[in-house]
Order: sequence, then C-alpha cells, then structure tokens
Amino acid sequence: MKQKPGFYRQVVLLAMPIVLQNLITSALGMADTFMVGMLGEVPMAAVTLANIPLFALQMFIFGVQSGSSVLVSQYWGRGDTDSINRCLGVALYAVTGFSTLLALITFLFPAQVLRLITPNEELVDLAVRYIQIVGFSYIFNGISSIYAGIQRSTEYPKFGMLLFGVSMCVNTFLNFVLIFGHFGAPAMGITGAAVATLTSRVVEFVIAAVFALSSRRLPLRWSCILRPGRAIVRSFLTYSTPVVCNEAMWSIGTSMLTVIMGHMANSQDMLAAYALVGNIDKLSTVVCFGLA
Repeated sequence: MKQKPGFYRQVVLLAMPIVLQNLITSALGMADTFMVGMLGEVPMAAVTLANIPLFALQMFIFGVQSGSSVLVSQYWGRGDTDSINRCLGVALYAVTGFSTLLALITFLFPAQVLRLITPNEELVDLAVRYIQIVGFSYIFNGISSIYAGIQRSTEYPKFGMLLFGVSMCVNTFLNFVLIFGHFGAPAMGITGAAVATLTSRVVEFVIAAVFALSSRRLPLRWSCILRPGRAIVRSFLTYSTPVVCNEAMWSIGTSMLTVIMGHMANSQDMLAAYALVGNIDKLSTVVCFGLA
C-alpha cells in the first residue's frame, strides 16, 4: 500500500471523473426505469426485453474501447499522436460497422429478433417500435464512446464525465416530456423513451465531434484515421480480441437469464422486477469499475 508521493492523488484524479460518470449514468438510468415503470409493468418489461440485443452491442463497444486503451495509453506516453489516430480509426471502423449492422437488423426484423427472447406477443408488439428507433442511437453512442475512451486513455477522463452527463440529462428531460406528453408534446409512451434516447445520443455525438474537430491537445489526423495501416490493425486485434470475447461471453450469459425469464409464464412480472434490480446492481458497482 506504500507508494511514491503523489501516487494516490493521481489515482483519485483519474478515477473520480469515471466514478462520477458511472454514477450519473446509473442514477439517470434508474430515473428512466422509474418513468417507464409509471406506465405499468408491461411497458417496463417490454423495454427490458428490447434492450437485450442492445446490451450485447454495449459490451462490444466496451470491449473495443478497453482494448484500444492499452495501445493508446502507450502511444500517449511516448507522444505518438499519429498512432493514436490510427488506433482511433480501427476502433471506429469496428464499432460503426457492428452497430450499423445491428441497427439495420433490429429495424428490418424487429419482431423476429424479439421472438428469440420471448414468445409473449403482447411484449413483442409493444417493444417493436422501441427497438426499431433505439437501435440507431448506438451508432452515435458507439462513436462518442470510442472518442471518450481515447480521451480517458490520454489523461483526460473528465471529458467522458461531462459528455455523458449532458447526454443523460437530455435523455431524462426528453423522457419526461415525450413519455407523458408534457409541454404540449404528444404522450408517446415507450416510443417516446426511444425517441428521447436517440435524440440524446445525437446530441452526445455532436458535442464529441465539435470537441474533436477543435481539439489542439489531440488533433485529428484524417489520413491516419481513414487509413490506419496493417500494423495497427494487428496490434489492435491482439489486445482487443480477448477483451471483446470476454465481454461477449459475459453479455450472452447475462442475457440468457433474461431470455429464461422471457419464456416463463409470468414473464411480464419477472422482467419488470429484473429491470429494477439491474439498475440497483449497476449503482452498486460504480466505484469498483471507476477505479478499475
């Protein structure tokens, strides 16, 4: 436990913005669940159901982000910003390609995807429109998450905290307006929750893009981003593939619990309860993940 002077101060400065970012996301996630839950158990269960494929996408994004951080932190330490841009390019190609593919699948075949999780047609009918809209939000979220991860790996974790803090505030406000029909807006129910999520992710993407284009601390090199090169791709695969596989197996295992609940006779009650417990679980781990 005895470290050189300044070590723990540096740990706190790096970890606290990430802890606060996770805390904001978890707390506002609970607020989202509460607002959808006010519509009843069936809408909350439908939203939980629709988020299962998107949870797998989140884990993929997290895996790519974690793998790239291994390389980016080393390149930052030796001042190699060109290699950081190449690493950013590989990560963006991977995340954008996968998220676009999943968004198209959930948009074109929403009912078929949902029936893999539950045979409950009432939940499927309610969740179809939600998953069609919210799937596209992860294209924007994937890009902004990768860039926030790059900033975190170059000793600027505060950017992600501010970015996702603004995004979640926009999401919560729009949920309040669109789910219940306040300020003259139509009451759209869970479709309003999907529109709120998509809008907040677009806002998040725009903020990240404006910051990236104007940043002098880590200027973008478009030639490196668009043509990262085989050497960076090989290094990226070496470090990212194990993390992506780990997150994929973990997300599949976790999702199977929801699939089992979705096939039970009282699936609506089970999924609604699981949505509440899931938010408490995320809230309880914010410090652990932030320090990690």
